[in-house]
Amino acid sequence: MSGTERRRRWSDEAKLRILTEADQPGVRIGDVARRHDIHPGQIRLWRQSFSYVGRPAMFLPVEITEEVSATQAPDTPPAPAVIEISLRNGRCLRVPADVELRMLGSLIACVEAA
Repeated sequence: MSGTERRRRWSDEAKLRILTEADQPGVRIGDVARRHDIHPGQIRLWRQSFSYVGRPAMFLPVEITEEVSATQAPDTPPAPAVIEISLRNGRCLRVPADVELRMLGSLIACVEAA
């Protein structure tokens, strides 16, 4: 950090913009912190404050794009349904559609923390 010591107030938008920059692949937190003249620990604290771990799950609308008649017998057994979840850190999580919510929450927390 350079200059005189000061306490600044950051808007949520500014914090999220800096966090997005720090979450890019190959980017070092220290480099982002220097560019914005903040301590690297501040970025880590902001990550914790914006964390979704422990918050209730949100459901998004789903659109069914292909209709299958109930009278048609498929030629091959259907593949198990898989849900693909894109996480904030850029990673992707693929889970079976029938995964338990408790297990899903734990998986997301693990993948986001890594």
